Amino acid sequence: MQHPQMVSSIAMLPKNKKRLVMASLSNLSKYLGIYEYWKELIKNHGLKWEKRSALETVIDILNTNLEDTRTWLTGTIPKIPVEYSTVLAFDALTGLRASEACLSCSLIVDLAANNRLNHYLDGELSMLQHFRFKELFLRRNKNAYISFIPGELLNLVLEIKPKITYGALRHKLNRIGLPNKMKELRKLHGTMLRSYLPNELIDLLHGRVSESVFLRFYYKPFLQDIKNKTIEGIKPLQDELMALLP
Repeated sequence: MQHPQMVSSIAMLPKNKKRLVMASLSNLSKYLGIYEYWKELIKNHGLKWEKRSALETVIDILNTNLEDTRTWLTGTIPKIPVEYSTVLAFDALTGLRASEACLSCSLIVDLAANNRLNHYLDGELSMLQHFRFKELFLRRNKNAYISFIPGELLNLVLEIKPKITYGALRHKLNRIGLPNKMKELRKLHGTMLRSYLPNELIDLLHGRVSESVFLRFYYKPFLQDIKNKTIEGIKPLQDELMALLP
């Protein structure tokens, strides 16, 4: 950010690298408290966020082996400290993005310590209400609205109290020589639910829906049905992961 004239060079990068660099700088600007300045730089240099093309999405699907992802997950959990493995299991069973899973676990721990977990967790629905914390979970392009959490997983988070960042988790995997396939866990989660929920509801759980549509569906009997089917869909993986955790 000290050399704004270099921002124009981002436009010359390949599409995938450009998207990654812009996302990284955007997150950095938020951390430094200069996000508005970053947005002004983007505007002045004519940079635009480019979405993945349909072809890129298809190729990505064809190149992803979810059985390998599941094997990586069950093989990695016993090899890392329990606070890291708890977040990894939480990520796989909620379908959140890796950074969101870290934020959610930390938020659960902090709110529980202050007897305010009910501000985040709807106990009747076993539902984490991310939309209540807009500054953390509702962003320009990547949102998280709700997640259903099995009681056993919630109790594990409350017991272990994992408070780590995605950067720390990524660094831990790198230090012990393990690959990082956390980005593939959302695909695994969505695939597990395909036999239980329609695509529109899986999109809702993955944050791909407008707020107005979500609010129309915020109707408890309807959400209770989604919860039951979601918990049923993830149960085989949940049982497998919980057997690997303390």
